[in-house]
Amino acid sequence: MRSRANLPVFLAYVVIGLLATVLLAAQMGGEFAFGGYHVAAVFKTGADLVPGDDVTMAGLRIGKVEALTPGSGSARVSMLLHGDFAPLYQDARAVIRQKNLLGETYVEINRGTPSAATIADGGTIDEAHTLTPVEVDQVLNALDPTVRDQLNTVINTLGQATAGRGADMNASAGDLSSLAVDLQAMAHTLANNSDHLDALIADLTKVMETLAAWHADFRAMIADWDNVMATLASREQNLQGTIVEQDRVMSILDQALSGGAAQDLHGAIAQGPQLVDNANHYLNDAATLMGVVQQDTPGIKQLFIELASVMSGVGTAQENGPDKGQTVHMWRVFCAKQCFEPSS
Repeated sequence: MRSRANLPVFLAYVVIGLLATVLLAAQMGGEFAFGGYHVAAVFKTGADLVPGDDVTMAGLRIGKVEALTPGSGSARVSMLLHGDFAPLYQDARAVIRQKNLLGETYVEINRGTPSAATIADGGTIDEAHTLTPVEVDQVLNALDPTVRDQLNTVINTLGQATAGRGADMNASAGDLSSLAVDLQAMAHTLANNSDHLDALIADLTKVMETLAAWHADFRAMIADWDNVMATLASREQNLQGTIVEQDRVMSILDQALSGGAAQDLHGAIAQGPQLVDNANHYLNDAATLMGVVQQDTPGIKQLFIELASVMSGVGTAQENGPDKGQTVHMWRVFCAKQCFEPSS
């Protein structure tokens, strides 16, 4: 009877012991004793990250860095996040930020948009969606003596340009708002025409590829142009003489047209259309007359044959002259009456 009465007490001790064991396990295992959401991110460098560094989202701590694994020109950071902030999406972003001046860092996560696909447990945020801060030593290494001198010149020039211009700069500050509005409208227009811009860039790419393909031909054409220019340079004196002669010709024409000659030339040019009309009239009449003559050509030819047979003959020239003693064509003359009347 006594052992049966002690059974509830024994069971209560067992339950209390189990609860204590679970509580101790949770305390020893930390906040992720019951698991979480595992995700990795590939960064260009580890940027002083160490296991245990915080992982935040919108300023809230949501996990920790588990491990860092070096890769080929990159570092893979494994993180463990609370399940309440899972899952992340394919367009999620990860940035390594400085926590303080002592060099401590943490990883800030942007969850992404639900419209994108989710990243499964154990997935990876690729390097295209991560950002590593620029180290101070990288900046200092970039500032070699030449760069420092140029930077010093730029700063001094900027100081000289803005010296005593504070009032003007303040007056111009009011235009910045309107400039921002104009830039916003321009950006909106560019965003709406992104397809056209992509097509333009593609066309420009084709043009550049074509220029690259025809590089040798363009180079030869430029060389030929250089030869042409060199030839012109060598003939500069001859070209100069041609221009001088042209000036002389123009001076002679100017002298010829000076005074009343210009007026006479103007009058002759004014009468030109009438003269052309008269010439056309005469040519038309001549064409008509020649057409008639052409129709009577056989009769005219026969007439000259008969005249040659009736009124001409062949004999030896007796008169003094170049034909004396030679056989020449002689004409017979017949008189219908006495050819010469005696004087009274």
